[in-house]
Amino acid sequence: MRLCAALLLLLACRAGAVSPVFALVDEFDRIAAQRLWPGFDARKTPLELYDGTNTYLFCHPAPPAEFAPVAGHPGWMVFSGRHRTMRANTSAEVGGVMTATMESAGAAMAPVLVHECFHVFQAREYPSWTANEAALFTYPIDDAAALALARLELEAMSRALAAKEPACWAARVRVLRQERFARLPADAVAYERGNELHEGLAQYVEGLSAGSKEVRFRTFAAGEVRERGYVSGEALGRLLDRLDPGWKSRVANSLDELLPAGDAAGCDFTADERQSAETQARADVAKLEQERTELLRAFDAQPGWRLTVEAAAAKPLLLDSFDPLNVTRLSEQMILHKRMLKLHNDSGSLEILNHGSLTEGVGAHPLFQGVRRWTTAGLSAKPEVKQDGGRVTVTTPLVTLAFANADVEWNAESVNIRLR
Repeated sequence: MRLCAALLLLLACRAGAVSPVFALVDEFDRIAAQRLWPGFDARKTPLELYDGTNTYLFCHPAPPAEFAPVAGHPGWMVFSGRHRTMRANTSAEVGGVMTATMESAGAAMAPVLVHECFHVFQAREYPSWTANEAALFTYPIDDAAALALARLELEAMSRALAAKEPACWAARVRVLRQERFARLPADAVAYERGNELHEGLAQYVEGLSAGSKEVRFRTFAAGEVRERGYVSGEALGRLLDRLDPGWKSRVANSLDELLPAGDAAGCDFTADERQSAETQARADVAKLEQERTELLRAFDAQPGWRLTVEAAAAKPLLLDSFDPLNVTRLSEQMILHKRMLKLHNDSGSLEILNHGSLTEGVGAHPLFQGVRRWTTAGLSAKPEVKQDGGRVTVTTPLVTLAFANADVEWNAESVNIRLR
């Protein structure tokens, strides 16, 4: 256990109450001592942890002013409640310093914390290892043939990792990927490769830190492109460990291109296996369309208050942040945000956390070129709306909103805010 963790644990014991973050940091320090990636030591990363009551900064070099020192223990800071920078298990800038953040606690989450620390390391050492999330919204998830090939790729990865000699099935992975990528637009290919480098390798490091010997393969739905990259990226990393021990010093823009070319003739799927994959993919794409319709119907049918913001035509709402793991594209212009979203324009901003909302885009891209209408529904209490001239503020436990030059229209259990 590093000194910081030991001091905080001692303090907690003296106070008579032990937060689960202390066990988390203890286990984190233990597993992070392993050599997981060249030049990476997760223990050198500033940490921000939320235990459901307080937000803690561990060994942070520039804590924001609202964090209070822990008496008698220089370097340890605490904030009562959830700090504004605590939004998810991720990496974020806190006090001008990239920090690994975690809103869950307990020793079992230590490998996930290593994962988030690796993102901080990636941002500093490998800034090109990113995926353009804008491409995810236009990714051709309704291409059943590409979906079938993606599933066969994962199965080939699984067979390669299970084989005593993985080269043959690894060569099949490469062949399948070349076939599939030939069907996809360039930005979709770039997204997959960037996502495997960014999230897939973080998942790979997480697995190593936990001592996991196997990749958790599963069948991904048509729309789970981002989630699939966590598994394919980890699998490619583990496969390269067996095929090319020096790959980490050479990885640049992709993982799949590091797979050695070889003869895949002896490792292929049967005609029945391919047919089964294609049949299932077509059924799943049809199911996807049905699910989109049902999600929109369920959103509109929620009981409770409804809150809408309509932007002026020349001043669309622009994206500040969102949770890419909790979004679903419902149509060419509509996106369902299931957890978190923050938007702004020159007149003000809005933020929603831990509740669903719907955006309608203004351009060819449903989100990244601006939003003309934002809606949330199912609010249990009447929103508190204040008007001061043209300035409107709204406060609910889930939504904060403030805009100038706005008009408010009340209807039965709905509030519509029109921006001028």
